[in-house]
Amino acid sequence: MTEPKKKTINNNMRRTCFFCSEIIEDKKTQEHIIPDSLLGKLGIKEETVTGKGVFQYSRVKVPAHKDCNSNFGSEYENEILKLLDEPEKLFEEIKKEESGISIIYSPDNSSTSLISTWLSKIYYGLFYNDYLKIDDLEHKETAEKIINTDNFRMIQNAYKDGVGFCLPSSLYVFESDKDFFDLRTFVYPKMIMIKIKKMVFILAIEDGFLTKNYLNEELLSDFRKGLLLEEQRNDKFPLHLYALAEIMALRMCIPKTPSFVYSKKEIMNMSLSTGVKNPEEYYKVDEELIAETRNEILESFNVKIK
Repeated sequence: MTEPKKKTINNNMRRTCFFCSEIIEDKKTQEHIIPDSLLGKLGIKEETVTGKGVFQYSRVKVPAHKDCNSNFGSEYENEILKLLDEPEKLFEEIKKEESGISIIYSPDNSSTSLISTWLSKIYYGLFYNDYLKIDDLEHKETAEKIINTDNFRMIQNAYKDGVGFCLPSSLYVFESDKDFFDLRTFVYPKMIMIKIKKMVFILAIEDGFLTKNYLNEELLSDFRKGLLLEEQRNDKFPLHLYALAEIMALRMCIPKTPSFVYSKKEIMNMSLSTGVKNPEEYYKVDEELIAETRNEILESFNVKIK
């Protein structure tokens, strides 16, 4: 990632719109990072986000223009809630949409695009909230590294131009037999995992579909089946954490860097472009390193490895 050419951070961040980055001159609104109605359905309004700061999910909000809040927060998230109300249908739709990677990235009404954009908003919103409200200098600097970047500014510009609120990111969905909520974000690699009832969503933020280029089709199908089978055999098996650890490890071991170009209201994903003569060999991942990294990640989750 290149160094920021223009800083996101200013002296009036509490009146700077999270979505469009412009100063809020009129009365500001507060956008819930996770929809209040969804928190109510899940029964987690009063539960707290774990991390350096202690916030109830219902209090994780960011400043926004009234119009930005309405356009994205209300209308857009109503579509998300409709999708989540039919989990089996959503699961099948995302699976059907997994094939194919486009170079020109633009928003559409596919389930994959809607969920990816929503997860991106949650990811950046949580760090934006932390930057505004946490006093701990080290954690504040970590949050700044996420939101004070060219990529986040590209996302805000794309939003203003009507090109969505997300850079090309690999989305994975898994089914589980267990019904509970979990939410985790990571700085390196940039990832978010959210488990809602019996569905697990994992988004590799800003990866330019690099992860999706390695883990897809039959390999992904077999991975899903294996996780679900193990969960059915072992009641204590944390399916969502094993899925997360595998995808995180793969992402960390891919020997290529994502790259994007924003021009004429389009986001061009240059991440899969290459000039090398033998790309399959040159960008081959080290399976042993992936396994080693996965085990280290699982240990950091306090998951016992067989």
